[in-house]
Amino acid sequence: MEEAKLSIGEVAGKAGASVSAIRYYERRGLLPEPQRLGGQRRYPGSTVRRLGVIAIAKEAGFSLDEVGVLLTSTDQGAPAGKQLRALAAGKLAEIDALIERATAMRGWLAAADECSCETLDICALFG
Repeated sequence: MEEAKLSIGEVAGKAGASVSAIRYYERRGLLPEPQRLGGQRRYPGSTVRRLGVIAIAKEAGFSLDEVGVLLTSTDQGAPAGKQLRALAAGKLAEIDALIERATAMRGWLAAADECSCETLDICALFG
């Protein structure tokens, strides 16, 4: 087992995360409960890597609940790729729907940018 020797501030600095985010992730169960030394949290170096995984997963659009599913399954020994593929497939469908909606919005806004109607009552964009 890896020795827990990093303070919460050290982990935050190395991971580029805020101390409050680390505490929040602990409450959410994304980070294991840290050891205590003299009442202060002490973390193993692997916590920095785990925070990196959380940050990248969030950047990819995963919710904290989805990140939790991924971390929990791998903590329980499941292959990471299997769970990651399942989550990615769902997220790709969401992103495709967002892109389709954004494309339609862009088309409407481009047409609106060319509008010269005197009133909205006669504007084809609203009919």
